[in-house]
Amino acid sequence: MMESTQEEKTMPLTEHLEELRTVLIWSLVAAIAGTFVAYNWNQELIALLTKPMGDLGIKPVIVRPAEGFFASVKVSFFAGLILASPVILWKVLSFVMPALYPDERKWVYIILPISVFLLITGVVFAFYTVYPIGVTFLITFGDFTPMISISEYLSFALWFILPFGLVFQMPLVIMFLVRLGIVDYRFLAKYRRYAILAMFIIAAVFTPTPDVISQTLMAGPMYLLYEISIWIARWISPKKPAEAAEENALTRDVP
Repeated sequence: MMESTQEEKTMPLTEHLEELRTVLIWSLVAAIAGTFVAYNWNQELIALLTKPMGDLGIKPVIVRPAEGFFASVKVSFFAGLILASPVILWKVLSFVMPALYPDERKWVYIILPISVFLLITGVVFAFYTVYPIGVTFLITFGDFTPMISISEYLSFALWFILPFGLVFQMPLVIMFLVRLGIVDYRFLAKYRRYAILAMFIIAAVFTPTPDVISQTLMAGPMYLLYEISIWIARWISPKKPAEAAEENALTRDVP
């Protein structure tokens, strides 16, 4: 088994490039297939995304003849990416699996469902919590008459919601950094202030508008996930020899 693993690790560069090309092709095919499936419900998806604006009595407009069509394609494509995410993640993980030892590969089968679950959870969380709050605040801010094109609105909505799917991967990433011994819960707690600064920088990059409110709406859940990750890190951190010996001694003293 070890020999076969080493042979896989020493594959020629051309074979690695060929496998990478296959991964990209299958990922693209999955994304296109997901887009075609999602397009059947493009109007329902647009209605869901525009609901916060509709609740304010505002209807989006189009400023170009083809804007409505391309808006439908846009929302279908992003929905298709979510539908195709299990396939895409599996192809990416299968690409790196030959570089892993057999005892490491079992984690791939654990990572995939957890990652997909966190992705969907992040999107759903954003849609039902911070997204409607953000839309309501930004549209009603100031004494203005809103005239929002459907294309601009969907770009804002999608780039506001989808990054939460990535942000919700934080506990999974930290879990593996802890298991690899790169960080521990003490390190995460000690550098909490720097982590908060990094969260606002990330929020500033991902949010489609430069306002502080949108950034705070994204950075807030990130901080909550960070605190949850600290508890997870404390739970799964490998015990130091002294701690393990103390725990064993206490266990022996128990009648």
